[in-house]
Amino acid sequence: MADAEDLLVAKQKLRAVHASVRKDDRVRWTIQTIPEGAEEPYVLMASFLTAPEFGKAADPMWWTWGEREITALTKAPTSGEPVKQEYF
Repeated sequence: MADAEDLLVAKQKLRAVHASVRKDDRVRWTIQTIPEGAEEPYVLMASFLTAPEFGKAADPMWWTWGEREITALTKAPTSGEPVKQEYF
């Protein structure tokens, strides 16, 4: 289980990821309103930044994949129409 210091490091890295994707106005959401589709890319990018602090190897592909996913998310067209849910 993570202690308070570990959680602080993780939060700092999540804020760093958010600052990185906001710096060029790619995204308009706040850190409190990260869309569900961006959650996993944020976590993977934060893992890349956090790994060395915990003595783990960081794979550069984590950052690359996160960037690519966030870019794809922001480029997806929106219709403005509510999404209808279907149950199978």
